[in-house]
Amino acid sequence: EGEEKYLICNADEGDPGAFMDRALLEGDPHRVIEGMIVAAFSIGASQGFIYVRAEYPIAVEHINIALEQARSLGLLGDDIAGSGFGFDIEVRMGAGAFVCGEETALIASLEGKRGMPNPRPPFPAQKGYMGKPTTINNVETLANVPLIIKNGAQWYNKIGTEKSSGTKIFALAGRVNNTGLVEVPMGTTLRKIIFEIGGGIPKGRKFKAAQMGGPSGGCIPAKYLDTEIDYDSVQQLGAIMGSGGLIVMDENTCMVDIARYFLEFVQAESCGKCTPCRVGTKKMLEILQAISRGEAKIEDLDYLQHLAEHIKKASLCGLGQTAPNPVLSTLRHFRDEYEEHIVLKTCRAAVCEGLVRASCQHACPAGVNVPEYLALAAEGKLNEAANIIRRRNPFISVCGRVCDHPCEQRCRRSEIDHPLAIRALKRYIADNMDDYATPMARRVEKSPEVAIVGSGPAGLSCGYFLALMQRSSVIFEAQPIPGGMLALGIPEFRLPKETLQKEIDFILSHGIELRTNSRIRNAKELIDKGFKAVFVGTGAQLGKAINIEGIELDGVFDALELLRERALGKGRDCEGKAVVVLGGGNVAVDAARSVVRLGAAKVTILYRRTREEMPAYEEEIEEAIQEGIEIMTLGIPKRILSKNGAVNGIEFIRADLGKAEADGRRRPIPVEGSESVIECDMVIPAIGQVASTEAVR
Repeated sequence: EGEEKYLICNADEGDPGAFMDRALLEGDPHRVIEGMIVAAFSIGASQGFIYVRAEYPIAVEHINIALEQARSLGLLGDDIAGSGFGFDIEVRMGAGAFVCGEETALIASLEGKRGMPNPRPPFPAQKGYMGKPTTINNVETLANVPLIIKNGAQWYNKIGTEKSSGTKIFALAGRVNNTGLVEVPMGTTLRKIIFEIGGGIPKGRKFKAAQMGGPSGGCIPAKYLDTEIDYDSVQQLGAIMGSGGLIVMDENTCMVDIARYFLEFVQAESCGKCTPCRVGTKKMLEILQAISRGEAKIEDLDYLQHLAEHIKKASLCGLGQTAPNPVLSTLRHFRDEYEEHIVLKTCRAAVCEGLVRASCQHACPAGVNVPEYLALAAEGKLNEAANIIRRRNPFISVCGRVCDHPCEQRCRRSEIDHPLAIRALKRYIADNMDDYATPMARRVEKSPEVAIVGSGPAGLSCGYFLALMQRSSVIFEAQPIPGGMLALGIPEFRLPKETLQKEIDFILSHGIELRTNSRIRNAKELIDKGFKAVFVGTGAQLGKAINIEGIELDGVFDALELLRERALGKGRDCEGKAVVVLGGGNVAVDAARSVVRLGAAKVTILYRRTREEMPAYEEEIEEAIQEGIEIMTLGIPKRILSKNGAVNGIEFIRADLGKAEADGRRRPIPVEGSESVIECDMVIPAIGQVASTEAVR
């Protein structure tokens, strides 16, 4: 209650990337003015203010034009439309201080004081501008008022959710194809906003998280893509709706760096009035900067969380109370990235400069100096380029053909157009260098010191790097040929045997002894024979089991078993048969393409998600289709059918995609009553690999 009352429209949006208020004031200022007139009449205010930042000159110009038009029409002034009610609006420009978005700091700025918050109570509705009752609302709220008055509350309540009615405007920015303002009903999922309206993530990269609510908000990870967004759900996820800023982040985003960026912004914008915000955010920022440089300790994470929680409780205004949100939400959902920075001194997104030399080199699991060998290759110095690679990775030809090239996913060139073809260039080096066989170091002639169990890429690499350190070793291999999964798991049409053998011969030329057909079951016997150490590199050579009826039938065999037998020259009899492969990864595609070469009449790959979500290489999927293999998606295997004890079909149920799982991919949900059957003679599960539990003790 009071004789003199005020109404304020808060148009001081300071969130980075947010421009909802600006767009409304520039595009439809009369709607905001009408909302203010209705609000002023409701509370009995005689004077209104639009507090807008000076960085919005067009918005200021348009709102002033609209105010003059409203006055000329008698909609503002002493006696509006002959009603006896008087109300006018004045535009005040702020200097751009983020803290002035907080209502008490905004009022102080309007009064000509320094924009600093004050304790509440008293609240502005009791004692606000000039000590009088004051109502503050933002641009979006006031712009909605005329529509609600015109169409009724029932109309408005039909939009959105039960607890959050109406629509919300988001400023969609970041790693998304269609940036800009998006107005959606409350309850719309992040997936719809980002992938349907926003057009998805550029360059086919994976969605990682969305920062909602600006510097005072929090990060929402991929597993919540299908959560309906409203005020309550967002708060439960550790973020806030805020002014509606929505920054999309892909797999090339470092969550530690995101938290540091927003905290740096908030710390710089702190008014300094209260100690928790002034000092606490600075201390938090120092810890984040140390983490980004790889100089922090693991216990700093607990201290960081402790600080954040106390700053939230003790800060004077909403700025300080929400400033720790980006840190708390990233710690909650992406703590493993913080730990990697501290313990492994690595940034998986290749963003933090203190931990990264070149993003492509950083993404390489072997840490190969990609820029250096590409520069040498460009000069035609292929032998020197190969030596750079071999310092960290002896498998030039292999990785030039079958590596999943994470280096290209991090290539800086992709920010301009397309990444460099790093894998293909590596293959070019291997295929065209004139000195392939010369060892990287003199041959080791000492008595063997280390026993290596397994001659796959791990075992061969172990022997190779020991040899570079002039340590001798013996590799024990249970199979009749070396190479492990390189030889027995990858078909020859992807990795030719002679190419692999040339690589193995180069590695063994360093003085490494290889013993095939030598199965080791007890490491102690190797120690007893005089070896000083034992390295076990047996790999994941077992197929993951699938628990469905009929899995034990004749005609069902694992994909790895098929590939292994074919590599050893045994080969299954697939002539004229119909084959169904279960899975969507590279092993599934390799198995399908292999049975085509073994004479199968019809081959079908049955996958429970969509084609876009198949983890196999895109080029392998395309080649499989060109070879006549059918890709059947959104089908979940239910049981294998039999006739006379042998396979004669597989029953599957159709699926729809439900809510996101932890990796952001949507969970397949069976559609009741949609069972179908594929007639076949063979079923090949290829749903993953596991290590043998037969330990070398």
